[in-house]
Amino acid sequence: MTSPDDRRGTVLEDGLHPAFPTPLLVKRYADAAELNERLLEHIAAREANEATMGLSNVGGWHSPTDLLDSPDPAILELRKRISACLQKMLVMTRHKKPTGDQTMRISAWANVARAGAYNAIHNHTPAVFSGVYYVSVGDPPPEGSRDGLIEFVDPRPGPHGGPLPTHVFNAPLIVDPEPGMLLIFPGWLLHYVHPYRGTTPRVSV
Repeated sequence: MTSPDDRRGTVLEDGLHPAFPTPLLVKRYADAAELNERLLEHIAAREANEATMGLSNVGGWHSPTDLLDSPDPAILELRKRISACLQKMLVMTRHKKPTGDQTMRISAWANVARAGAYNAIHNHTPAVFSGVYYVSVGDPPPEGSRDGLIEFVDPRPGPHGGPLPTHVFNAPLIVDPEPGMLLIFPGWLLHYVHPYRGTTPRVSV
């Protein structure tokens, strides 16, 4: 699929094309174990001293949105990785990289989930992009369950209504998180997290 500047429209070759795709960037950090340990310590210390903000989370703990403002080396490294992935996302979605006179404002918070906690359906408008980094996914879920999984909602209204066969266009996008995984997606994309029933804290940013 190409869209040269000197053509009236997009040139489509024969075959199947994703007409209105929604970008989802997935990045796994194989070297994240030590970083995650330091992040767990930092987040646990804040949880012990700060009340939950209680936004999309039902149960669990939601930190203030200033997590990335800390000078802690682990937080600085996480911010560096988030920023690099955002730059990649901008290029891959055909945006221009921010230059010296263009800046990105990045904010983040920590979520700590324990047995029964979940995140209700929500998005992050007016943010251009949103994302989640998994520090710890907690205990292994029962086989076949969706405990702790993040689910994205198809943003198109058509596939949600009517009988089959319209539902063929509404396959759910459910991601099984891993420690050290970073997801980035449009801020307007609705998503939620299925209830977590483990005892080991499940920690995400």
